Amino acid sequence: MAADKTIDPLATDTPQDGPGRNNVVLTHPQEQGRVVFSSVSESRAKDYIERHFPRGSEAHLVTPSGETLSYESERSGDKGQDADKWAAFDPTSYVVPSQAVTVGPDEYADREG
Repeated sequence: MAADKTIDPLATDTPQDGPGRNNVVLTHPQEQGRVVFSSVSESRAKDYIERHFPRGSEAHLVTPSGETLSYESERSGDKGQDADKWAAFDPTSYVVPSQAVTVGPDEYADREG
């Protein structure tokens, strides 16, 4: 599949009885859902995201069942506790980093000294 091909991330280009595709889709609205990687292996698709987009939701995974997941290597819970690096993701709620509200220090932030 061409690296710059734009397709419906929920559509599959395989026969109905074959395995579905796991698509890595760019999230930014200007990219219009461009698929940058596609594989029948979910682990290879996740590995691609972990290597190319480790710090946020610039790209997300769309599984053959239509589930969307995003990866953040430094994801944390509401009060700073550890959280799973892969989580469900709603691409329509994505906010471009330049428009996101900056989070200041709070009582749960990490501190030195």
